[in-house]
Amino acid sequence: MTSQFSLRWRKVVEPRDDAGFGGVVRRQQRRFGAAVRHVTLGVAAVALGAFLVMPTAAASPESDADDAITAAWEAAGGENSDLGAKQGDVYAVGAGFAQDFEHGKIFFTPQTGARSIYGAVLDKYQSLGGPAGSDLGFPTIDEVPGLAGPDSRVSTFSASDKPVIFWTPEHGAFVVRGAMNAAWDKLGSSGGVLGVPVGDETYDGEVATQPFSGGKVSWNRLTKTFTTTPPELAQQLADLQVPIDPSAAINMAWRAAGGESGPLGAKQGGQYPIGDDGLAQNFAGGKVFFSPATGANAVESDILAKYESLGGPAGSDLGFPTANEADGGIKPASRISTFSASDKPVIFWTSDHGAFVVRGAMKAAWDKLGGATGKLGAPVGDQSVDRDVVSQKFTGGKIAWDRAKNTFSTEPANLASSLSGLQIPGQNAPAGPARPAGTGAGAGPGHAWHWWWLLAIIPVLLLIGLVALVARGWQRRRRRAAPRVAAFEPEPQPDTEAGYDSAPEPDRRWAADAEGEPATSPFSRAYPEPAEPSPMAEAGRPDAGWMPRAGTDVAEGLVTEETPSAATPSEFGQDVEEDEDPDAVDTAPTRIPTESELRSGRHAAADGDTEEPGGPAHPAIHLPLDDPDEAPEGYPVKGNASFGLYYTPDSALYADAFAEIWFASEEIAQVNGFTRAE
Repeated sequence: MTSQFSLRWRKVVEPRDDAGFGGVVRRQQRRFGAAVRHVTLGVAAVALGAFLVMPTAAASPESDADDAITAAWEAAGGENSDLGAKQGDVYAVGAGFAQDFEHGKIFFTPQTGARSIYGAVLDKYQSLGGPAGSDLGFPTIDEVPGLAGPDSRVSTFSASDKPVIFWTPEHGAFVVRGAMNAAWDKLGSSGGVLGVPVGDETYDGEVATQPFSGGKVSWNRLTKTFTTTPPELAQQLADLQVPIDPSAAINMAWRAAGGESGPLGAKQGGQYPIGDDGLAQNFAGGKVFFSPATGANAVESDILAKYESLGGPAGSDLGFPTANEADGGIKPASRISTFSASDKPVIFWTSDHGAFVVRGAMKAAWDKLGGATGKLGAPVGDQSVDRDVVSQKFTGGKIAWDRAKNTFSTEPANLASSLSGLQIPGQNAPAGPARPAGTGAGAGPGHAWHWWWLLAIIPVLLLIGLVALVARGWQRRRRRAAPRVAAFEPEPQPDTEAGYDSAPEPDRRWAADAEGEPATSPFSRAYPEPAEPSPMAEAGRPDAGWMPRAGTDVAEGLVTEETPSAATPSEFGQDVEEDEDPDAVDTAPTRIPTESELRSGRHAAADGDTEEPGGPAHPAIHLPLDDPDEAPEGYPVKGNASFGLYYTPDSALYADAFAEIWFASEEIAQVNGFTRAE
């Protein structure tokens, strides 16, 4: 039985002994042994190098700090300096180290170096928490006399807002930093018109103020403007830019809330990103949130719990806080925090009722009626929505707002008259008999958004997504299947009824003079038997079997008695001559050639005028036998044309591999474009 597939033959040259399977194994063994030797030598060299360069005593951060502190102390005069004698050893503090002395301390970090502080400046520094508990950082200079005179002392610190501690015997030691320090420097520092600090900065809402011996400076962190006493000094500060980075802003908000002794308490951990462009800093009693638009503001305990239960700055629509949490004005205890959303929400807390959000129309009406200290009092619940009506309860009554009609109603009813003409955040029209308010500008009641629309929209979106996924998967399957289908595309069936005359003109070089049983193609059953033998077959002519043309040079040792010498009738009835040029054709696995390709194309020999003489040759490729798992004699290598892989008998995959073709050797499989299966 003959194959329906066009296979090609090539000359086989006797391979060297080391090119066989034994040679391959020996080469692999030699390479493996060499690799093991190289790895062993490399490991030994690394170990020896590490041993040779290992120091006898490794340096440590503590020993580096000790060396730097000792050098600074000795440079200042050692025991005869203002510091006096050493007391104890170097110890870790904050992000650096410190060494105690009889009259002061030296602090060290790799960034700031070893710096000394003593006396009243050291006492002030440590009262604020020192390098570990304050937000001043480490000292950046040794304590020195100030511009106010030889009796004053000053030391600068590493925080980003450039703080200083300035001491005079008349007033004591105080911190000047941030906007206060920038204004003080602009006006001549301690030697200028303001003189020396006589108190620390204080905070009143958004305004920080600090007194000096010659006047007072105030700075509004929202408007970025200064006011002074005397007033004329403010003109000199009109163009002063105050660089405040997020860390400095967070520290300022913490100090404004009372610092470590206030409700926020001590810091916990470092800053971390939150929301799109924000930062947050945890404290024992709350958090400080920062964004470029709002600055840094503190939120504490109960209001923080409410805020975060709604999603905080990242998950809620409240936005970032716009001011530090403040007193709500109701006794015995109440707190309020404002947020940045466009409808100006607040969270208001009382000890009797808890924390609730007031926003939008409710906030506008509540403010108009006096807020928490007015007629309505504090909120006792969040706002509720019933179709177009938004309402909220307070200790002194209730507010309801009809979004469609843009009108208010109240309990008690007499409060509603006070809300006529009220502007609602996010609404362009005043309350009263104005046009209906929809969900956006210009929208009417018929265009208002209803949540139940989602019941129709969501299934449609899911269906569209499912269809898109199925279509994409189908396209991928078609792309993967296309090359394989093309590889096995059968050639058109000849017209078996038309006889010999209808067959295309054969190429007489494609003759087969072999005899014997040819291999059976596993794909032959896909083609029907011809209706009757072709005239060519009846005449005993050879078919289009896959044998090299006569006269081809091959190694004599490869020609055996099994080489076919007689032709078998072609199943297609094609007239095929005896000559072919195996070197003129590509031996890589290809699809079945079409009728036109058998005549001309890259799958046929060149149509030259001169034909080379040929002779019998041993095929390098063999089709599967009737039993596809049985290897033809002399063809131990399995080939799978579908995947372009070949399998040698020593492969772990050999037994399970499906052979569509057999090769005489591994080299022949590689020459034909196949890759070894791993």
